[in-house]
Amino acid sequence: MREKLINLYGLLNFFTFGFVLVLIGPLIPVIEKNYVVNHSLVGFSLSLGSISFLIASLLFGYLLERFNAFILVVSAGLIFTSGVFLLFMMNSFLFFIFGYIMMNFGGAAIEVCIPFLIGVSGEGKKAKKLNILHSAFAIGAVISPILSSIILKYTNFWKSPFGIAFLISLIPFFLLIFIKDNIKKVHGEYLKEKAPLRGSINFSLVILILALSFYVSYEMNFSSWISVFLHEVRNFEISKSAIFPSFLWMGLFLGRLFLAKTPEKLGYKRWLTIVVSLSLVFSSLTVFLSNTIFSTSFLVFLTGLFYATTYPTIQAIIIEKYKKNKGIALSLASSITSLFSGGASYLIGFFGQYFGIFFGFLLILMFNTTELIIILNLKEKNS
Repeated sequence: MREKLINLYGLLNFFTFGFVLVLIGPLIPVIEKNYVVNHSLVGFSLSLGSISFLIASLLFGYLLERFNAFILVVSAGLIFTSGVFLLFMMNSFLFFIFGYIMMNFGGAAIEVCIPFLIGVSGEGKKAKKLNILHSAFAIGAVISPILSSIILKYTNFWKSPFGIAFLISLIPFFLLIFIKDNIKKVHGEYLKEKAPLRGSINFSLVILILALSFYVSYEMNFSSWISVFLHEVRNFEISKSAIFPSFLWMGLFLGRLFLAKTPEKLGYKRWLTIVVSLSLVFSSLTVFLSNTIFSTSFLVFLTGLFYATTYPTIQAIIIEKYKKNKGIALSLASSITSLFSGGASYLIGFFGQYFGIFFGFLLILMFNTTELIIILNLKEKNS
């Protein structure tokens, strides 16, 4: 029972985080127009969010190895919810930056705490559980662009999705009443056995972190910039282009839901090689052949379908590989990933501002190609 409640709490938090994080992308054209900023400044602000994500990931990974996990979980939720509230109340681009930084800080803490708790709860393979967990993130990411598109088309209240997100972010707090003792128990059992940090940070972990980093660099930036790409390069209306991240995340949701067991059946490396290769194919087709709403919707959906299981599968390898120091391994993975993603956001925004967003999107394809090369050199054997 305790394991199921922790899983449910994780699903609710990941749903909310996905809802808010992906909401930013469709609103970029509106934010730029209302606050008179350009792609470069938006890319810079996204990078600041990634730096905040990095700091929180390192901090909470360290704290999970030493302090009360329940307090850390509550702190993560409070910071995240406060950031969402600031985004709802923003009246300037500076307000947006502060809200985005806080939201990312809390989101990073959630992304470290929840997989950590799943990793120390129960036995057996973790890929299926993590795929289902990330499917909740994906369904939140599906809903928010659709909601944003409807609001942009029929109203002037473009910030109202953040208000809805704020209300949703309050729901998981009620579940904490029932799982407080459960969290303390599983965390206490984990802390009984200490293991030296030396030996945990090795070449194998570096390869896994690089694979995760390049994946997030192309996945999140594809989601963040696809609406801008379709509006500026393909001349889609803002209200129509705003909905396309939903097609991406619908693919991510269905892929994580229905393919959750496949990585364990085929083997992690073989499965990663297949899906990373196919994601490169369909993201490339999206960039070069996105001429109509129907064809673009189909290609974006297939891109998301093959993006779907990459992150949870790599995360499962890390969790299963490190019996101790899971918090440190997960925090290093999340923090370095955010650093790469932030740098990628800035580069794409820079290229988009000075050379056109089409060339910014070519960087996304380069990141996908780089990750494929890393996966091909991945060694599955645990050390």
